[in-house]
Amino acid sequence: MAKIKVHEKALAHLSRGLYRSPASALRELVSNAWDANAHTVRIDTNYPYFLQLAVRDDGDGFTKDAFRDLMEGGIGYSEKRPAQLALINDRPVIGRLGIGMLGIAQICGAFTITSTPRKGEPFTARVRLYDLLKERLDQDDAQLVSETEVGREVDVGEYEFVAHKSSGRHGTSIIADDVHPTFARSFQQSLTFEKFKEPSLDWAKSVKITQSIHSLQELGDYWRLLWELAASCPIPYLSDRALPERIIAEDHKRLLSYDFKVVVDNIALAKPINLQRNPGGYTVRRIDPEHRLIYGRDLRFHGYIVVQEGAQLKPDELRGVLIRIKNVAIGYYDPSMLDYRYNEGPRSRWLTGEIFVDDGLEDALNVDRDSFNRFHPQFRALQEAVHKVLQEDVFPGVYRNIKVRSTKKEEQRKEKRSSALSAVLTDAVGKPVRIREAEEGEDVGIDEHVRSLDVTIQLLKTSRRGKQTVT
Repeated sequence: MAKIKVHEKALAHLSRGLYRSPASALRELVSNAWDANAHTVRIDTNYPYFLQLAVRDDGDGFTKDAFRDLMEGGIGYSEKRPAQLALINDRPVIGRLGIGMLGIAQICGAFTITSTPRKGEPFTARVRLYDLLKERLDQDDAQLVSETEVGREVDVGEYEFVAHKSSGRHGTSIIADDVHPTFARSFQQSLTFEKFKEPSLDWAKSVKITQSIHSLQELGDYWRLLWELAASCPIPYLSDRALPERIIAEDHKRLLSYDFKVVVDNIALAKPINLQRNPGGYTVRRIDPEHRLIYGRDLRFHGYIVVQEGAQLKPDELRGVLIRIKNVAIGYYDPSMLDYRYNEGPRSRWLTGEIFVDDGLEDALNVDRDSFNRFHPQFRALQEAVHKVLQEDVFPGVYRNIKVRSTKKEEQRKEKRSSALSAVLTDAVGKPVRIREAEEGEDVGIDEHVRSLDVTIQLLKTSRRGKQTVT
C-alpha cells in the first residue's frame, strides 16, 4: 500500500480533529463539489441507522493520477486550485490546502472514493486512516514522521486502488462505511428526544419547526446537522422574501445563478432563516458594498443586519453575525457580534446578520475554516466596520423604533379604554358620554349649554405619582 502524506502545517489540526462538527467536515466536501463544477451534491446519512455516510456529486471529477499526486505529494503543501481557475456560472473558487477530503476522519476510520472525470482515467480507492494518531505523534513515532527535501511529512493513513466499476456518469462519490460508533450512537439517540420530529421533505416546514424551539439541541444531532449544513453551504435562501424588506433579494438571485444544490436524505436545503411575521416589527440595515485596502491587500464585503424587535430569535443558533467567504460560512453565527464591546441588553438577542466577504480575509482563516485569527489586520478592519454600523446605526435605530411603537401602543390602549368607558357610562346615564383626556392643570369646567346636550368626562393625564382625575 502507498502512504498518504500531510504537510506539517496541517498536522496539528488534522491529528486532533480538524473540524468542530460533522457538518463542518461535510461542508468541506460540499465545497470540493462546488469547485468541481457540480450542480448537485447528495448526502445520504443512512437515516435512521447512521451506519454509513455517502456523499455524491455530479461535478467534473478527477483522475487517478491527480488523486495519487494529492495523497503522496503531501496534502497541505499548496492551494488545491489556482485562484485564476474559471468555474461555471462565475462561481468563485473556494478550495484551499486540499485537506477537506480527510476531514471526514472525524466521522469514519475508512472510506471508499470513486471518481469518474470528464477526461482522464477514472479510479476507485480504499482509504484507511490510522487510529490513535495523536498519541503516536506525541511519542515521535519514526514510522509516521519523516524529513524530506520539501519539509517535514507525516503519514496519517494508507490507500490502495481497487477495481473500478464505472457508473457511466461523471462526478465523485465518497462512501464512509466504517462510521465511528460514537457518531452513529449519538445520532440514533437523538431520534428519541422528547421534542424530536421527523424533518419534512419540504425544508421550509422544517425551518418553521426550528423557529419554535430555543436551541437545536432540543431536537438533537440530526436536526443540527441539517441546520448547520443549510447555514454554511453556498446555497440560496427559501425565497427572496426570507428576510424583511427583501434585504437579501440580490444575494438570493446571485446564489440562484450559481445553480448549486445540496440535498440531504432527499431534503433540498436552503438557508435556514425566515423572518417575516414579528408583531413588534424589525429594524433592517443594509451594509452596502465596501472596499478597503489593508496593508496593500484588498478587502471587499457587503451584508445586512436585522433586529427582530421585542422578541428573541429562535433558535439561539441564529443569533449574532455570520461571516461568509466566497459564500461559505466560516463557523456559525457569532452571538458576540465579533466581540462587540457594548452591552445592549436583551436587544443583542434579537439580532442576526450576515457579512459576505467577496475578496480578502482568507489569510485570516485558521486551517479548520471554522475560525479566524482575530488579530489579523483584515479581520480587525472588518470587525471595526461592523461595530461602527452596530453602534452608530443599528442599535440607535432600534431604540427609536421601540419608542415610536411604545407611543403608538399607549395611544391605542387609551383609545380602547376610553371607548369602553364611554359605552358603559352612556348606557348608565341614558345619553351620549364623550371621553376626553385633559392636560394636567387645564380648566376642565363645562358650561351649561354643553351640559344640557350631553355628558363629557375629562380625564387628566396620569401624573408621576400615578394618580388620575375624573371630572
